[in-house]
Amino acid sequence: MKELITVLLLYIASNTSYSIDYPLPQVKEMDIIMSEIIFPDYEGFYDYNKNIIYLRKELDLKDPWAQAILLHELVHYIQDMNNIYFECTAEMEKEAWPLQQKYLKEQYGIIWNYDKLWYIVISNCGQY
Repeated sequence: MKELITVLLLYIASNTSYSIDYPLPQVKEMDIIMSEIIFPDYEGFYDYNKNIIYLRKELDLKDPWAQAILLHELVHYIQDMNNIYFECTAEMEKEAWPLQQKYLKEQYGIIWNYDKLWYIVISNCGQY
């Protein structure tokens, strides 16, 4: 796991201007309350208060999509560590989704054509 996190952080550093000179974050499995009640539609999330990335236990990190989810959450960790200011947490998605898409294409040849309208809606603070 540490090797994968390191590789993904290096990918983030090579595709953004963020420093990655921080300790590796903890990555834990979501417990049943998180996965079924609090975040039933999430495959992963970053807890800003604890600096922990949570992933669904079903995710196989050998799978490209699971790696892209981890990369996405690592983007949020690095944004947090770099003290980037956002009007709202939704704005953090503006960088995470496109980098996740780029990673899938460059590393695995997978084309992820997410819904651009949905992306605009979920990555803004209610201002369009």
